[in-house]
Formats: sequence, C-alpha cells, structure tokens
Amino acid sequence: MKYFMVKVTIFIVLMTIVFQRSVGQINLHDGLYLIDELEIASPEKTRLDTSKAIIHYNSAFIEGDPIDYAPISIWTNDYVPFDLRVEPSTRPQTENKKLLLLTLTDKASEKLIEFTTKNVMKYVVIVVNGEALTVHRIKEPITSGLLQITRCNDNACEQLFQVLKDHVKK
Repeated sequence: MKYFMVKVTIFIVLMTIVFQRSVGQINLHDGLYLIDELEIASPEKTRLDTSKAIIHYNSAFIEGDPIDYAPISIWTNDYVPFDLRVEPSTRPQTENKKLLLLTLTDKASEKLIEFTTKNVMKYVVIVVNGEALTVHRIKEPITSGLLQITRCNDNACEQLFQVLKDHVKK
C-alpha cells in the first residue's frame, strides 16, 4: 500500500507540472521565444507538450481591441535570455511612445545570433514576467547584441524598464 501511495503521489506531481506547463502557468525566464501558434482559440484544446507553454499578453502592451490579442503557444526549450550587460535605456520614438534598448551580455548575444539565424522568417515573442509583450518576425539574423522594444507607451515602458534593470549581469 505504501508503494502504491508513493506512485500515486509521484503521478500527481508530474501531471500537475505537465498541466501547468500546458496552460502557461510555468515560470518562464524573461527573453525572446519562438512562437508555435499565434492564436489559440481554446487553451483547453491545445495538446499537452512539455516543451510548449500558452501565454497571454500583458495588458499594458495591448493597443486597440483586446480581442485581437488571443493567447499564444510558444516553444520553451530554446530561447534567448534577457541577460543584460548594462541597464536598459529609453529613447523617444514618437510623440507618446518610447523605444527601449537592451544590450545583451556576450553569452546572450551569441545565443541571439544562433537563435535568429536558425529562425529567419519565423515569429518570436518578447516575454517578461510570463506574459507576451510584442510579437516580431525575424527577417534576418540579429548580430549586434542589441535589442529594441518598440511601440512602448510610457506606462508600459516604465514598468518594463523597472523589471529589466535587475537583469544586468555583473
């Protein structure tokens, strides 16, 4: 009986991990992730896969009709971490929008080159605190080690700046 209870407990723990991962309730590292599916109509119907997660958009980055921002499925087994060499900086982009600049460490820059080279013409998402911020298509490999987050309204940019300034690797 004791052996059976141990097996049941292990099974429950493993299923909880798989379920949390399948509905995006995992602890993702902040970074750049490859998108599996852009629009998930029903997260419950998505196949359970431990190398994927379903995430939602951060409401501060939603522009227009929120219904256009359906949950998305991402691959979690390959990503570029936001390990920064220096604190992020901001620049005005338009009258009410800012541009957030991220300078990656050498190791994260190497990962960015590899990641963007093998995923040209695919969609990626910037993920911070387990939420999608912006989606982009990789048109060519990024070799500079510098990322720009655009279309950032003042409130969202300030929130993001505060989170990412703690990512500086000394």
